[in-house]
Amino acid sequence: MQYIRQALPQDLPYIYSIALQTAFAGLDGTPYFNDRWCVGHYYAAPYLFFEPDACFIALDENSRVSGYIVGTSDTRAFNTWMHQTWLPVLQEQYSQVKEFQSEAEQSVIKTLLKGPGEGIWQNLGYPAHLHIDILEHLQGKGIGKSLMLTFFEAIKKKGASGVHLGVDGRNTRAYGFYERMGFEILEQQNWGSLFGKMLT
Repeated sequence: MQYIRQALPQDLPYIYSIALQTAFAGLDGTPYFNDRWCVGHYYAAPYLFFEPDACFIALDENSRVSGYIVGTSDTRAFNTWMHQTWLPVLQEQYSQVKEFQSEAEQSVIKTLLKGPGEGIWQNLGYPAHLHIDILEHLQGKGIGKSLMLTFFEAIKKKGASGVHLGVDGRNTRAYGFYERMGFEILEQQNWGSLFGKMLT
């Protein structure tokens, strides 16, 4: 039986692995990255250190960590912490990297070196944001919905009025999932769309 629990420090290796295995618009990014850790360094692991009570993992029927949802109830505070605490040592390290396996890897490392920018949606009623990734063998079984509902409940208790997230335009399956979860498109970008959901 699959089940969900709060993420723990012991889950970090699995979280990094899943981040890589879903890094290419939801598909396995392993062939596109020389550095197996850069995706997780930016899009997954920091949340477990900043706001662990907003991070959850899903185990499959063999008790293997096969999915996660990570995020924050306060994007502005998270972005400040990223710039001040999490990213400096990584930026020093990755600024020396000159060879990339693919454009995807170069893009992730470029994003890591830049860090999060000041967005608008956290100031317009969507202060929380999230990342959710599930391995293929656990998809289509309701785990994504369960992870989402668990995350919503956690951040509502912390006072978040809404949540936003970005979706790669190539990941058309994800678009349908978020729409079924009550999200609507807030903004179109050249890379995809920003979705938002009010938590009432």
